[in-house]
Amino acid sequence: MLTEDIVFYSIATTILFFYVLYLIWEYSAKDVPLYIKIFTFISWILTFSIVLVLPIDITNSTKQHNETQQVETMGNIKILWRIMYWGNFFLAWLVLPFFQDYESAGDFDIRGKIRYSLKKNLTIYGVGTIIIVGLAIYLLIKDNFDATHVEGVLIGVSNFFGLLLVVILLGQGLVAIPKLYYREHKEEDVLEQCYQQAVLLDEQRTEKTYELEDICRTLQLLQNEYSDSEFSRYLMIILQKIPQEFQKSIRSSLQKYNASNIPDKYKPLNLEILASIHKYVKCLMFDLQRIQTKLNIFNQKALKFERKDIQDDETQFETKFSKIIYKISIIWNLKLRKYYCVILAITYALLSLFILFCELITFVAKNNKDLNPYYLLLSSIDRYYITELVLLLPLLYMMFCTYYGLFAMKISGLISFNKHHHTDAPSLMFGSINFARVSFPLCFNFIQITDILEDQATSFSETVGNLAESLFVQSYKTILPLMLIIMCFFNLFNIGDKLMRTIGLGQYAQQERISGMSLEGKKILEKERELRKKNNLNDSNSQIVFQELQIMPKTKIQDEEETSRKNTTNQGIRNFDQILSI
Repeated sequence: MLTEDIVFYSIATTILFFYVLYLIWEYSAKDVPLYIKIFTFISWILTFSIVLVLPIDITNSTKQHNETQQVETMGNIKILWRIMYWGNFFLAWLVLPFFQDYESAGDFDIRGKIRYSLKKNLTIYGVGTIIIVGLAIYLLIKDNFDATHVEGVLIGVSNFFGLLLVVILLGQGLVAIPKLYYREHKEEDVLEQCYQQAVLLDEQRTEKTYELEDICRTLQLLQNEYSDSEFSRYLMIILQKIPQEFQKSIRSSLQKYNASNIPDKYKPLNLEILASIHKYVKCLMFDLQRIQTKLNIFNQKALKFERKDIQDDETQFETKFSKIIYKISIIWNLKLRKYYCVILAITYALLSLFILFCELITFVAKNNKDLNPYYLLLSSIDRYYITELVLLLPLLYMMFCTYYGLFAMKISGLISFNKHHHTDAPSLMFGSINFARVSFPLCFNFIQITDILEDQATSFSETVGNLAESLFVQSYKTILPLMLIIMCFFNLFNIGDKLMRTIGLGQYAQQERISGMSLEGKKILEKERELRKKNNLNDSNSQIVFQELQIMPKTKIQDEEETSRKNTTNQGIRNFDQILSI
């Protein structure tokens, strides 16, 4: 490798190192254990490093004229690929899934958490073992069976699943990212989205708060019933997850209930039931914090554009510098930002079309490289560094599109990436697992669309070369581009969302815009701001929902509880104002 290359990639590696540190700091919650952050850091470094290594690998294989230096560089890159591949493999399929379930377990001791995690993962390991053994037997019958074939089976099976994820995530990102930035350039649409999301999130918060109310009451009844039992200690541990003021509000109306009101599913009480309740409460608390975090984000976003109607008041600025900064932010948000978003939308749309066209050519004219614009572009470049740059930019965009889907994924009670330190340990593990699983299939797909070399020409292909000998590889080369194009078509016209709603799975579809919600959403956000001022909470604080619950009059719960519950079927999710006095 050339000296300039070493300097450049040393700087790039340092930037990557600190960027991953920043991401983990920004996303991980305060209570995430240190060892989870360390595993996340190792996994993300191994995963994101492919964007640096693959361009060097391809360029060295095609543009390096010094044969001795080419062989030496390939040897070094092979070592890197093996470390990255098998490190990712064991993390994604063995280590991280164990700790994801370990952290999500509701058990109260280490042994219980280990037992729960092993029980959850042994099923997956068992199915995987059966598949691998079946393929090994097939290869044994078909051909000579040796260690190389064993490695090929492992690589083939893991990459088969990874390529399916690439199709889903990349197919979403290639369409969603240009659409996202195009929508962002219209101020009215941005405000409309903020207001509508505020209504939807407020409804979710109301629903989750009532769930928390019900389980908190049940826990208090169980505590009274088993006050002299060994279960009392575990019930206390669960209740500690719920804010004290909220517990007091529920306890004030507890005299109307007795042991007969305890749900049958919690009778007779045992440690397994207690563990399931503990897990349920943790998920509820996480969901409430996630919802409030998103409300804070939309609140701040709406505030930027609502400032258009605010008159400049020089008395609100302590210094001239603060006034200048304020005016710059106003000019940016209300004048320049829309052009920035349009430029990004057009740039990303062109990149998406370029990648999709290369995928289409791979499908319809694999043997005619002259039709592939990426191949023609790379073949026309002689300079080593320009080739690396031309390889780096599309690969970086493909990674951005693929990982965008994982960062944007929100599954209630299971997985959610949220900034401002509101991503829990299971979500970090889930993301790390799937980042690792898609990274090498993404490399395989990228090499395929470049069409500049044969499968075994790079160190990547020689290291993960058994993928080319696996049972599925010919299907990969033929079906993957077609599936990706179909997935992009589905996302472009929201066919997937419409299908989800048709079969009754609308909760997994993206939210549609609903007319008539803007005024209600604006009121909700204004109320949030008033409460923040009243309680002196900063913008990143997600505890406002509990601040509201603390000032809820106890008589309001008692008076409205019966009527609101009777009317639930008619009015759907109850409005948050029914239980909060604000």
